Amino acid sequence: MEDPLLPPIPQARKTLNTWREAVNLVDARSPDLRIAEAEVARAEGLSRQALGRVLPTLTAIGSINRHLILSEGVTSVCPTGGFPVTNPANPGQSFCPGGGAPILEHRPYPATTMQGQIVGRVPILAPRAWYAVGTARTGADAARSSASESRRLLLANLASAIVNVVAAERTSEINRSGLRTSLERLELTRRRSRLGAGTQLDVVRAEQDANLARTQIVQGDEALRRSREALGLALGEDVPYGVPPNITINEVQQSVMATCTLGKPEDRPDVIAAKAQLRIAERQVNEARLGFLPTAEAQTAFSVNNLPALQQANQRAYNWTIGATLTIPLYEGSRYGELKSARAVVEQQKARVEAAVRQARLDTQQSVRGVEVAQQSLAVSTAARDLARETARLTQVAYEAGTATSFELIDSAQRLRQAELDLAVRELELVRARITALLASAVCDN
Repeated sequence: MEDPLLPPIPQARKTLNTWREAVNLVDARSPDLRIAEAEVARAEGLSRQALGRVLPTLTAIGSINRHLILSEGVTSVCPTGGFPVTNPANPGQSFCPGGGAPILEHRPYPATTMQGQIVGRVPILAPRAWYAVGTARTGADAARSSASESRRLLLANLASAIVNVVAAERTSEINRSGLRTSLERLELTRRRSRLGAGTQLDVVRAEQDANLARTQIVQGDEALRRSREALGLALGEDVPYGVPPNITINEVQQSVMATCTLGKPEDRPDVIAAKAQLRIAERQVNEARLGFLPTAEAQTAFSVNNLPALQQANQRAYNWTIGATLTIPLYEGSRYGELKSARAVVEQQKARVEAAVRQARLDTQQSVRGVEVAQQSLAVSTAARDLARETARLTQVAYEAGTATSFELIDSAQRLRQAELDLAVRELELVRARITALLASAVCDN
């Protein structure tokens, strides 16, 4: 029996062979995962910035200037060269070491001045900055937990997409098997009509059943194409992905179990991230309080330049200073607002933690119950399929014996086809429920 819709739908452009291949593609191509990983890198960078604020700093500064308008200054010099020195016995007088009286000489200011300086600073009292280092590290931990949660959700979406493709492939096969059976039944009905054992109404009913089977094929093929496209999107690509014909859904389930580790609802990454955010909020309250404490900083500077010696504080072209700065905050009104805002954030985050824990527990309970419901539904569908198969067989025998009508024959065949489709769906729903139960409180960092 020939029909244009009997040949199977062409294979997808790409085929996903193993679960590990799927995980590698998600890790390499998923935009959501790349964003989460970039957020982790950003949090680690902020942690390094916080650490840098409490470490010593060393800065080199150099400058060079060219004076376009020069001015002359009066300088005291010795006849034999050099500069006079102060008389220790009489500080108001100066003399030349080589003899002779000092003379005044007009010398122009240097046209080009150069100066270099090295400055070092060391925080010796910075309680808020020290405490902020731990807060930033906690923020990095929260970002890692959020990235782990993103990966868990992506893998759950990936597993669901694979199951959907397998379900669509199986549905497509069942639909074509149903069409083949409908065409055989149509041929039987036409033969009976030609022999006078049937009516034209029987033929029309058989043709309607065949058309209904064709409609199911068209709709099922489109669902298969969409499921392949959804799988490709879950893998981070814009091309459809298929699965090999010999894949078993239990392999997917076992692969997911090997990738993720089952844990408690309180250990789920989103709950861990929410708790980390609560710790950050609590630390920010303490940081605001530490802002009322004094801070101190030690600094030293070494500088060198080409200015005349008389223009230097120590009459040398280099200088080295050391000092310390103590800052005592007496009053700053914004700090009180910062403290109040930080306390409000703590209360908000406490509510988010409670909501995250409650949602994780509910997801776990529903997923476990979903496995039980899927098992019960599968048992009911199996019994219904067996009954529909036996009904269709008995109706076929009765129709051939002339004790059943064509309407009963077509109706039993449609019920059998629908029961087979329902059974296939229930089988895959059980696997999906098991995967969902596993991922409801799992950690997927492998």
